[in-house]
Amino acid sequence: MNLFVVSDIHGMYKQFEQMLTHWDKESTLVILGDLIDRGPRSLDVIHKVMELKHTYGEQVIFCKGNHEDMLLNYIEQPESNYERYFRNGGRETMVNFFESLPQDIKDISELEQANIVKANFKDELAFLETAKLHVVIGDVLFTHAGFDSANTDFTITTNRDFIWIREHYLKENGTPYVNVFGHTPLKYIHESNEVWQSADGKYVAIDGGCYFSGQLNGVFMSEHGEVLEIYHVNGDSSASYID
Repeated sequence: MNLFVVSDIHGMYKQFEQMLTHWDKESTLVILGDLIDRGPRSLDVIHKVMELKHTYGEQVIFCKGNHEDMLLNYIEQPESNYERYFRNGGRETMVNFFESLPQDIKDISELEQANIVKANFKDELAFLETAKLHVVIGDVLFTHAGFDSANTDFTITTNRDFIWIREHYLKENGTPYVNVFGHTPLKYIHESNEVWQSADGKYVAIDGGCYFSGQLNGVFMSEHGEVLEIYHVNGDSSASYID
């Protein structure tokens, strides 16, 4: 089995569509989360992944990112979560959601926006809830952020760490798996937006920072963790990274 992996799309729908032209439709498509926030077309990205999942079924795998987590937390408990969510790109997502509704977002508070989205986008929110925290295919462990690499058993990792952990790749990967992850922009790993592999090949980082002056990376690889081909689509040179 071969695999095609993408991560951290962040509402950059055009780049995502362009990247999908490199997917051969025969390999398994793995999307490592952060479909949303910051970019202008988060809702379109969600709909595209839903469409792919409907068409290709188990051939498409979607892992949850920290931005999906922030959105879902905001929708359920807006008063305690809206400030952090809006600070990290949620404002752009709400604008995009409301573009398909008759209400003018300018006149609606952040708290009420959550209630309106919850009432009008039940299918989309339910789909985001189905995202997996981690997936193992062959010799590869897919996660959004990583895992607790202090342990050789990755299942000890907390749900939060699968989508939020930082710098786990600085420790030796003692699991039997190659860990492919996004979340941490590559320029913070090796001062480049290009896909990074650790010297022993046990880590592969792919978040090219598509929304903030980087690129969307796509990795074609074998189920044994061997990187066979790398693709990239240029991102947005005008944005900045927060969290």
